[in-house]
Amino acid sequence: MSKFARKGKPPPGYDYLEPVLEALENELRDKVNEPHEGKRKVESLWPVHQINWQRTRYVYDMHYKYKKIDKKVWDYCCRNKIIDENLAKKWRKPGYERLCSTYVINTRNYNFGTVSICRVPPSSLGESSVVECPTTGCRGCASSSDAPRNIFGNKYGQHLAGVQVRREEREEQKKRPREEEEEDVVGRSTGPGVWGEDDEEVYG
Repeated sequence: MSKFARKGKPPPGYDYLEPVLEALENELRDKVNEPHEGKRKVESLWPVHQINWQRTRYVYDMHYKYKKIDKKVWDYCCRNKIIDENLAKKWRKPGYERLCSTYVINTRNYNFGTVSICRVPPSSLGESSVVECPTTGCRGCASSSDAPRNIFGNKYGQHLAGVQVRREEREEQKKRPREEEEEDVVGRSTGPGVWGEDDEEVYG
């Protein structure tokens, strides 16, 4: 059982999130225990920031975007620090929708009262500029059209909630009565639909 589920009795609906949260917890444990030889010291902390982001975004999207969990579950996750509540609050403000960490916008952490390079829109940087926040590993989290779609380069990390919801919808389609499927085939030509794509692709 995940350590998260042991922090008081979770409300109904938390079990919907638990498998993914537990998987992320296990992933973080594995990443932290990996050998760090050949890595810069700061790189060893990237998984902590990145999986914190993934976990928070997953619960955030399930609550605000897909309406799969109610406020009681959301409050439980915040209260027990399962997610980064301060980061989630920032996402609701214009210009911070993709923020990688509250650390990168704290001017006390940088010289001359600035912020991390990952907050600068690519169009404001030179073409040859390599964007990589030394603290989080973020490749660019500015809210601009030219910013990278995947801020960390993790294959599916930004859209865990979306991937799960799409899978559930596909499973529901498979459960339709056979006669309904036959009616669809007879009544009209059915080409490749949304499920013709890989359901695990990173999408915006």
